[in-house]
Amino acid sequence: MKRPAAAFVLGVVSLILCPILIFIEFTALFGAGMIAYEPANPVWIKALAFVFVVLVGLLALALPVVVIRLGRRARAASRSTGEDASGLATAAVVIGVIVTVGVLAVQVLTAASMAVG
Repeated sequence: MKRPAAAFVLGVVSLILCPILIFIEFTALFGAGMIAYEPANPVWIKALAFVFVVLVGLLALALPVVVIRLGRRARAASRSTGEDASGLATAAVVIGVIVTVGVLAVQVLTAASMAVG
């Protein structure tokens, strides 16, 4: 059964890719702030810059959520067929939960720091 292995590999990819996406989001956030501060820029460019920031943030959050869903499905399929590959699926779910909590924590800290300062 290849589903637990695929979920585990995607979990490792999300573990590597999500910090990179968060870094890109921060960089885009600073760029969007500079774009919004410049009065010569049209409103649609300002809105587009912030939409890009939100999309990168959603992508960083969606990737580990997909890992959790795939891992849970693979674990259920592995247990129903009696195969012994549910350990990889469980590891994928654990990785997905850890990455999701990390991404959510960074997003909350970013929103809180933007609200304060």
